[in-house]
Amino acid sequence: MNPKAIWMILSVLFSVVILAGCASSGQASAISPTQTPAPQEPVKAATPTAQPTETAVIPTPTQELWHLLILGDSSVWNAADIYPPIIERDLGHKVVVEDYSLGGLLMSEVLQVLKTGESIRPELLSLSKTISHAEMVVMFIGIPAGSINPKNPFNQDGCISGDSPPENCNPASLEQYTTDLKWIWGEIFRLRNGQPTILRTMDLYTPLINQYNENGILLACTRCLENYSNAIHLAAEAYHIPFIRRDDIYDGVNHDEDAVAKGYILEDGEHPSNLEAQLIAEQLSQLGYEPVLPP
Repeated sequence: MNPKAIWMILSVLFSVVILAGCASSGQASAISPTQTPAPQEPVKAATPTAQPTETAVIPTPTQELWHLLILGDSSVWNAADIYPPIIERDLGHKVVVEDYSLGGLLMSEVLQVLKTGESIRPELLSLSKTISHAEMVVMFIGIPAGSINPKNPFNQDGCISGDSPPENCNPASLEQYTTDLKWIWGEIFRLRNGQPTILRTMDLYTPLINQYNENGILLACTRCLENYSNAIHLAAEAYHIPFIRRDDIYDGVNHDEDAVAKGYILEDGEHPSNLEAQLIAEQLSQLGYEPVLPP
């Protein structure tokens, strides 16, 4: 046999052997339809490493400080204790009281310190600065000394003592008093420099109704008291400042009721009780807290 034929036969045989090996290998790796695959262990998710937790800190809201200035004589002496809790209840602000309720405070003293910065009372020397940061001012300057027109002098001394009628209590005698009250309100606006400011005021009262009746001077003294109150009201009205008529509360709308019998006057027969101050504070609350706009 020639070599070429032998080579061809060997090539065919080699190809058959290779194909047979491949077939055998494929059958060994095949999975029969009736066979169940071996169960596999489930893959577990990695557990995250625990991290230390921090407690959230919630800041406490800071209460806004709110300055209340009380300016007046001893008839508003207990306002510093009674008014702030009611304002805090109404507005939620922490109230800081600037108490300038001074016994026998004169109109001339307030005018002097606001105009010159000087005063014989050390307590008044800081008044202008205090006004400048007071969100609310409650004022009653009831003694008009320093605001008297020498040509028509106001004089109600008999009604203060309760034993005689006033010498001169006509409305014209109180015109200078009204003018000076207006100036003080205007100065408060100036010192506040456009900041929103709640301004409130009130009138006079008397604890002497029974004495007036006993001495036959009720009509003369109640008329004097009304003129006095109207002078204060005129000054407040010029700036649209809400006004509390204490005389109506103390002495009734006809101004002939005994405030002492109502429990509004202390044992000294002159100064207001805490009950009265509570009533006035509630009146202030009912007026609301709308700022008074400068003219």
